[in-house]
Amino acid sequence: MSHSSIQYEEFKLSDDVLEQIKDFNNKNLTEEQSLLIDKLILNEKLKYLYKRNGLCKEYKTAYNWCQCIIQQNFKNWTSGNHEIDKFIQKAQLNYWGSFEWIEYNRFENVKYLAKGGFGTIYEL
Repeated sequence: MSHSSIQYEEFKLSDDVLEQIKDFNNKNLTEEQSLLIDKLILNEKLKYLYKRNGLCKEYKTAYNWCQCIIQQNFKNWTSGNHEIDKFIQKAQLNYWGSFEWIEYNRFENVKYLAKGGFGTIYEL
């Protein structure tokens, strides 16, 4: 998967915003800089993550939503199902780590509950 194959514009800063804050130190913002950040970055999650983790200038976003960091992990795993992989990858790009593929054999004490139309239900 290439860096350009997934784009999430809602988490990117505009060139104008990036130009105004590119030299800020997110760990040591002045009161004036902090107020400017509050005014310029309207997405609350993006604002919080920028202040906490800084800015990826290549992808114009907070490091937690930086595609170059998140996508490094995409090549290290697969569920074996392309559609499930795409779903998990999109979820990771939107919510950073909320979804993760875990191999079945890593679970212990799995109890069969039922089988239905599209799958089997187990209790962990």
